[in-house]
Amino acid sequence: MKRDELFVGVDVGGTTVRAAIVDVDGHVLGQEKHRLQSREPPQVAEAVVRAAKTACGAAGLPFTELRAMGLGVSGMIQKSTGVVLSAPALGWRDVPFIKLLQARAPKLPMWMASDLQVSAWGERAAGAGRGVNDLIVVLVGSGVGLGIILGGKLLEGASGVSGELGHTVVHPGGRLCSCGKRGCLEAYAAGHSLASWARDDIRIATAAGRVSGKPSLLGKRLIEQSAGDLEKITAAAMERAAHEGCELSRRLLDEAGRMLGASLANLITVLNPARMLLGGAVLAGSPRMMRATIESIDMNTGKAARLALHVSTPELGEQSCVVGAALLACESLARAA
Repeated sequence: MKRDELFVGVDVGGTTVRAAIVDVDGHVLGQEKHRLQSREPPQVAEAVVRAAKTACGAAGLPFTELRAMGLGVSGMIQKSTGVVLSAPALGWRDVPFIKLLQARAPKLPMWMASDLQVSAWGERAAGAGRGVNDLIVVLVGSGVGLGIILGGKLLEGASGVSGELGHTVVHPGGRLCSCGKRGCLEAYAAGHSLASWARDDIRIATAAGRVSGKPSLLGKRLIEQSAGDLEKITAAAMERAAHEGCELSRRLLDEAGRMLGASLANLITVLNPARMLLGGAVLAGSPRMMRATIESIDMNTGKAARLALHVSTPELGEQSCVVGAALLACESLARAA
């Protein structure tokens, strides 16, 4: 492998920065993970450069010999300016992040997109979507989003913010979402939203039980799974409780899966992808919600589109973002040449 064919991919999350040195075939040659000590943009930029340099050391490569840096940021990116428009996990709005990085590494070409988009490209380049030209990668964790590849090209959108499936409305006037709207898919299917939904239903049932004089047993197994503390309810605890017969957990996981599946079915019918990868911490940790999602896809997708579609799970895990970011930086550099 020639030295001039190596790139660094960086995954900027709400609590950590991960950097990896990647070759043109998607192989990781060295990597580093830093826990963020501060979420202030200048400090995060410092952490990115530090992690990249440490990853270079692990790969036996001087930082100055990198061809380019690609970044996947958990947020909405304006591709034309390198500004992070919104990154809730970091508490950012309108942060000129590329400019901050260029001040610290002025000779290194840089490219940035959302973590969803670069993760999709990572799976397409070196994972479960390898070589597939029409691919959708769905990730459900603290948020709900996806990356779309059509005709072998990443769909970024006019302003670079495509893939925000979680902020499409599935229940007008419904539960309040973190974005400020009501009824978004993310307000039902994201991990923290599922937990909040369960807590709300338990509290409503408990209050009704006090009024009627008949104590509510709703969510009893879920409360037990959460050590008796409603604030400790998680999507993972809901899956365990559902397995033990908790009707509340079963109902909410099934309903979240149905909403997610119906939203994806509409997308499949419109875009006609060859493959869809369903992943992220919530879906990976909840076989019940995964089943409900796939059943809803099957029920609601147009027949011709469903026949052409293969549904599976991602392969690269947390590496998908750094691999995809590095390889997209490689492509961007080639296009600019």
